[in-house]
Amino acid sequence: MGHDDSAIIQPQWKKTEVFGLIMMLTGLAVFTALAAQLGTPSVQRFDETVVRSLRNAEDLAQPIGPAWFKELARDFTALGGYGILSTITLLVTTFLHLERRPARAHFVVVAIVAGYSLSMTLKALIARPRPDIVPWLSHVHSSSFPSGHSMMSAVVYLSLGLMLSDLTSRRLVKTFVVVAPLTISALVGLSRVYMGVHYPTDVVAGWWLGISWSLACWLAIRRWRAFREVRKALSIENENAT
Repeated sequence: MGHDDSAIIQPQWKKTEVFGLIMMLTGLAVFTALAAQLGTPSVQRFDETVVRSLRNAEDLAQPIGPAWFKELARDFTALGGYGILSTITLLVTTFLHLERRPARAHFVVVAIVAGYSLSMTLKALIARPRPDIVPWLSHVHSSSFPSGHSMMSAVVYLSLGLMLSDLTSRRLVKTFVVVAPLTISALVGLSRVYMGVHYPTDVVAGWWLGISWSLACWLAIRRWRAFREVRKALSIENENAT
């Protein structure tokens, strides 16, 4: 052949993939910066101020806002609960297998299971205590940093959104299926601070780490598919040449 096969075998990066890579690196930078600042007086003071501001000054056991708002916060925090996320994961992977899309099903399982393992490992290593300045409005048992609800809701919902974005060519739809899960995971994170079980930095770190992990898995499978398509095209070209 009159050209360099090694050059052909390198699939081009699309604009969405470049943007995804930038967001992934941004998320990792934010998480690293927050983790490095844990325990400093300024960060701790900020965290405690925000948590206290969400409680009645005369009775710290009572969150601010009407009763219906408290129930709304409970509903949002439930969207990041492991029971809900596990159920969604099981239903989606079952659907994908029934649709004979095993590669997408495997992507969902690997991204979510590995993300959960990463979350639990970081919690154990960093071992930041939960806020003790207000009574908790939700049962918790693990360490505080990063927020598991924030991270895993981003991992699950964003991974599903990114998978759906690959099934449509309309830019508006692509934007919607990515922004919607980010919004849900943000609401989950905010509810954790409102419930008094997390500091704001826990939530921000978990949210960004979840985004980074989802994007890393998405980019990996996109690169693998692009590489496979180029290899297939090159193989056909070589066969035709002979």
